[in-house]
Amino acid sequence: MSTVARILFLLALGMSLAACPKADNAPKSDSTPAGGQAMPTQNVITGNATYREKIKMAPGASLRVQLIDNLLADSPQAVIAEATVTGIDHGSPIPFTLPFESAKLRANGQYGLHASMYDVSGELIFVTDTRVPVSPGDGKSVELPMRMAGGGDDEGSSPWDDAKARGIGFRAVGNEPGWFAEVGMGEAPSLHAELDYGERMVDVGALQSLSGLLGYAGTAHDGAKVRLVIERKSCSDGMSDATYPASAELTVGDRTYRGCGRFLSE
Repeated sequence: MSTVARILFLLALGMSLAACPKADNAPKSDSTPAGGQAMPTQNVITGNATYREKIKMAPGASLRVQLIDNLLADSPQAVIAEATVTGIDHGSPIPFTLPFESAKLRANGQYGLHASMYDVSGELIFVTDTRVPVSPGDGKSVELPMRMAGGGDDEGSSPWDDAKARGIGFRAVGNEPGWFAEVGMGEAPSLHAELDYGERMVDVGALQSLSGLLGYAGTAHDGAKVRLVIERKSCSDGMSDATYPASAELTVGDRTYRGCGRFLSE
């Protein structure tokens, strides 16, 4: 083969190799599906749900823990994540792991945890009294103190029994946001309330009975007008499935809080 022919052959060979498609040997990421959208990053919240009673659970009890967006309360989107621990056959504490998708969190969001525990028949036995604040993703272990559903019967076994031992005549609790109020005994009882998950404290030195209604009114130490209206009717707190013999509506200034309660002297 002549030198010119050899040169022409090599040029043709190089052009055909350049035209051939290259094999893609790069590894594919498991976190990127066919649609091109990255899978959401999943994190976990860990901790323990606790109760004070020295009770060992019968085999088959279960614990449900929910991560709730406080700013979406009373909406279907409020529950960000939920996990259930099954097969519990021991007492407190009950460890839990709650996975959540970080993509569902909002910047500067406010979040809380709610826990409820059920026996083997599905009956509620323990529940968190108020939502426990949490910062998803900070890696901190969280403790969820629960009370006996319905208030419990053993002295000192719940906040209701503690309140009764302190001479409280009526106690009310509510959610969205979490709050409670306690009214003392006598003709002009005092009132103490903790509102907005404990961020605001309200105290009234002497309440007056409402005319024509069951309840009280007065002026708090900070000058806010306070009004508590009570109705004797079955009431559910809307979160734990616990029922109470009375409903309660607490108004402090221009804010109204609704919940359930019971007379502790009865």
